[in-house]
Amino acid sequence: MSFINFLDSVSRAVQQLATQPAAPVHVVQRHETLPDIAAQHRGTVPQEVYEQSLKDANPQVLNWEALYPDTPLQLPPAHDGEADPVVHAAAPAQADKPTLSPEAQRVDAALKADAQQSTPQTQAELKSAIQAEMKARFQVEFDARPTGAIYDTKAIASYGDSIAARHADDPAAQASIKATVKDISIDHEVEFALMVSGGGDAKSVMSILKSQWASMSPEAQARLSTSPELGRLLNDKVEPYVAAPYANFSSDDPREQRVPANEAAKRLAELVDGLPPELANAVVTQNLDTVMRIVQVKPMYAGEKFGGSSYADMARVVGALGNGEDGKRMRADIASMYLAKPEALRGQWVPFSENISNAIRDGASPALALEMAQQLKNQGLNEQAGVFLRGISHGAELLQGKIDADLKEYQSMMGELGRLLKYSEGLPPEAISQAVDKYLAGKGKTDPGWLEKFHGLEERLTANANVLKDTLGGLNALPEDLKATYPDLGKEMQAVANNDSVLQAFGLAAARDRDFLIGAEADAATKLFDVTKVSKEGAEYLKRLANDGIQQAALKVFSDLDSSDPTSIANAKTQLESLSTRYASLLGKDSEQYREAIRALEGLTSVPAGDTAAMEAQLKQFNQALSGIDGFNANQPAGVTFRSLGVAAAGLAFAKSSSDLISDPGWANAVGAFADAAGLAKDVRDLMHRPGSIPIDADSALADSHARAGVRFENWNRALGLLSATGDIAKMADALLSDRPYKEAEAALYGLGATGTVVMTLSSGPVGAIVGAVMIGVSVFGQSALADGRDKDAKIKGSQEFLQNAGFDADAARIMGDLGEDEHYQSIPVVPLMMEYGKRDGLGTGKPMTPEETIKAINDMPPDQLQAMVNRLRIAAR
Repeated sequence: MSFINFLDSVSRAVQQLATQPAAPVHVVQRHETLPDIAAQHRGTVPQEVYEQSLKDANPQVLNWEALYPDTPLQLPPAHDGEADPVVHAAAPAQADKPTLSPEAQRVDAALKADAQQSTPQTQAELKSAIQAEMKARFQVEFDARPTGAIYDTKAIASYGDSIAARHADDPAAQASIKATVKDISIDHEVEFALMVSGGGDAKSVMSILKSQWASMSPEAQARLSTSPELGRLLNDKVEPYVAAPYANFSSDDPREQRVPANEAAKRLAELVDGLPPELANAVVTQNLDTVMRIVQVKPMYAGEKFGGSSYADMARVVGALGNGEDGKRMRADIASMYLAKPEALRGQWVPFSENISNAIRDGASPALALEMAQQLKNQGLNEQAGVFLRGISHGAELLQGKIDADLKEYQSMMGELGRLLKYSEGLPPEAISQAVDKYLAGKGKTDPGWLEKFHGLEERLTANANVLKDTLGGLNALPEDLKATYPDLGKEMQAVANNDSVLQAFGLAAARDRDFLIGAEADAATKLFDVTKVSKEGAEYLKRLANDGIQQAALKVFSDLDSSDPTSIANAKTQLESLSTRYASLLGKDSEQYREAIRALEGLTSVPAGDTAAMEAQLKQFNQALSGIDGFNANQPAGVTFRSLGVAAAGLAFAKSSSDLISDPGWANAVGAFADAAGLAKDVRDLMHRPGSIPIDADSALADSHARAGVRFENWNRALGLLSATGDIAKMADALLSDRPYKEAEAALYGLGATGTVVMTLSSGPVGAIVGAVMIGVSVFGQSALADGRDKDAKIKGSQEFLQNAGFDADAARIMGDLGEDEHYQSIPVVPLMMEYGKRDGLGTGKPMTPEETIKAINDMPPDQLQAMVNRLRIAAR
């Protein structure tokens, strides 16, 4: 603040003091707090009472935790139960009721008129009056603060609370004020989003609107998406950009029509990419004239054979519209445009089908093609509908081929690092991060784009898994009479769905996205899985998918649950009961036990929100019920899965019941108590103290449900993160809880997923991300992910270097490193065995050690003693 501004602010304060002797003023000094000021002026008034009086006397102050220097504050009387002689010397008899400003008087008059007979006119006047008072008060505050003040939703809410407080004795008036203030706040959100988005070109307009959308309330989102102002903005900025390729175009040549259609469709697809469906629908609605021109291109020129790309881009556009009612209507309208003149499509059905196949192969949504197939069937064009279904099915096969190729490359890239991580499991995350950091530094010298390529492959695999899920699910959900138009459809869908590569890609996507297996498409796609039609490895993938599906669907049930509503509780129990039937074919002989476990989970739905004691009691009953089910004891994988799921569900209830941000100590205490009550072992409870490593997608179904419930996003993300840290624990249960450290080599892989999550929690930057990604990837793909082309000597050398980088000395790394394989068996990873031995028995000392202490003890051990210990552990674990 400049010296002139300082003098100006002090001058205003002095003038106020001089002209209002009956209302003493305190000018805030730098670093002064509310308690400081109250202590100076309270006289005989109790400190807390005077602090509240200060707040009441200065409603223009929004943040009492960070007062602005030089702000003038009106001081209330300083004597308890006794009038202040200065304040009341010239005051009227009713000094305790200060004269209202003209704006406040207008509000009170509007309230009175609306209470007598509420009409649209009286409501409009009340809204206008409240806005006028808010803006007048804001102007005073803005002028009083050298740095200015911000008029935002928080300021509006604060002013609204102050206005409502004037009518504390009139509940009806308070309710009317609060409803009006909420309406004003929503208007402000919409106006602000439109204001900041209005500049720039079409791309920047949509980019800013998208970012603003993420921070808006659901009510403001709904108002924005249907506002005339948004329509005008899109009409001014977006529509000309999309239509520009058709400027001055007048050719009737079908081949020439391809060129502007390609560019216009591309522009539209780019603009709606990643938009929430509501905004995407608004954009498409504003560009329907151009869409009508795009769809008139003959199919043979709309596909890649003759240089067309418009169909694939329009398929992407339709996919962005979502499955809401508006999206379904728009999708149907665009499909009708394509099929408006069936006679003009004579000879074009096969090219059309090829366009559909290629678009799905390249990651475009199948939604438009599925809608067109249904419309053709409705028109009695059964043969043509069958041709379209063949195109969709063939697109799924082509996409499966791309997934297969990407998986091979992805697994090849993760093979070396995955093997190193497997043979080093059990080390502290910090040690792993240190070793991986040096590994990546070496990779960066030989292949600078390695990390970017790795993440690109992973993103492509998960994106294609989503498209394939929608394609298979969409086909399987079609009416039987429509499916019958293409007799080979069922066989082709089954073949794609039960392919090992597809199952692995689904597993990777499910590990990355908490709602991947939630929704109508996911339900329809999983019905195609058949344990009798998959390989031996595929049966394991299916069982894992079933576990993931049960976890995700159950958490969705608990996220939607209102424990105070009997109807909601009954609905939740019905949904949980259906899970066992939905996944029975994937679980095979274990399906009945899973059904009993899910029924035990139902008891958690009836616990009152916020009653942690009742939740602990119910978790104890849950633990007892699971203990009575074959295969669900606390030391068995399925038992750990469901106990972890129960604690995560309790965590959701805890998050939902807290309006404040969950503190770390509060969270740790609650989760620890829940885990104890559920009967989880200490190893698992320790992992639960580090949830939330993988943020949930703000556009996901779970994020939407928490927004509707008004739950703080930080709480929700943390509760859902709990499942990330425990979701793979079932697979490492044998490693953690059996009598010997590992029953079989495969158990080491199961532990990688949960360990990877913890590493991502504790690490930051590319190291944590890549370690977690590889660990979870290896746990999804199994032994095949470790099959790289390096020779035995290179593997051994790489393992020893990795261990040295993690903190072991040369002798320890040589003794404990990878020995490679011979013709009889795979070398047993010894680092996890040693780390487990240190944790349980302190390497034979009887005093359990931390991982760091175990590393130091190993480095201090004579080589021959270490070799003997390693040999014993390897023989015991073989």
